[in-house]
Amino acid sequence: MNKLKEARTTIGLQDQQIGYGKNYHTAHPEPITWENVSDLEHFVSAMPDGTFLAGMSLPASDFATPTYRFNSEADAMQWIRNASESFRVKKANQEQ
Repeated sequence: MNKLKEARTTIGLQDQQIGYGKNYHTAHPEPITWENVSDLEHFVSAMPDGTFLAGMSLPASDFATPTYRFNSEADAMQWIRNASESFRVKKANQEQ
């Protein structure tokens, strides 16, 4: 018997989907993303000239980034993800 098939039958999960990256056995099967673990608020706004403005802030504090201009929404979101990760690492290093 195939090992995967054997595991499914012994556990009793014959009818459930099995996938990588998601947990189908909890109430919230959505994957965990960078937005779930960040305390920062961010915005991306489209401008009439086709550029995008992006910035971030930490609620209930004075921390805020300047507003930056990007050529595409993808570039703006990439900057936000990178800045959010950098902030998370700095915050974790300060807690040690």
